[in-house]
Amino acid sequence: MTFARVSSANRTVPVPFSKLATLAASVAMVALTVALIGWMIARVAEHPGVPREVGELPRWFASEPAVRGALGRAPAPAEAGTVAHGHEAAAAIASIKPGAPAARVPSSKAAADDGFVEVAGARIEIALSEYKMKPDKIRAKPGAVTFVLSNVGRFAHDFHIEGPGVDAYAAKFSPGRTVHLEVTLQEGEYKISCPLSNHDQRGMNITLVATSKLAGK
Repeated sequence: MTFARVSSANRTVPVPFSKLATLAASVAMVALTVALIGWMIARVAEHPGVPREVGELPRWFASEPAVRGALGRAPAPAEAGTVAHGHEAAAAIASIKPGAPAARVPSSKAAADDGFVEVAGARIEIALSEYKMKPDKIRAKPGAVTFVLSNVGRFAHDFHIEGPGVDAYAAKFSPGRTVHLEVTLQEGEYKISCPLSNHDQRGMNITLVATSKLAGK
């Protein structure tokens, strides 16, 4: 084994060359790491921030030459025959002027009529379950009506109707039972709900409109 002689405290101590080589390599690695960290800090300080768009990286990160004053500039339009990718495709689509007219918005009357079940007779059947009532939109004629309430769910439910001239309840009834409630409706809108516990807040409420102008009647 080859030794190097190092003087220490008036005496010469033999040191193996392998240890010196290991020490020199460690010092070189530390110096290289410090230099790399310094370079990265300098680059970040020169180009602060990273674009927020997903997939977009700064030019300096991709080893492309930086263009001063280009930050925030809109991307150039794609040439014919090229395909845009990622956020560039989204920007290109947003810049295209629509050639077809926008979809027609339904009138307020058509929107109000959508989904309503019309009941011409004096018997209105409603099924209650967790946490909904069916049908959920009802249109009926004013006058005396009988609600036929069927609990098709797994828990007990209540029934409450309030509106013009009416504020009536049906007592709590258990699953599988059917109860009847008679009321007299006036022209106007009524809210029907299950006030038991938090059933109303969980969506167990519907709308009833009393009107003499039923479609096709």
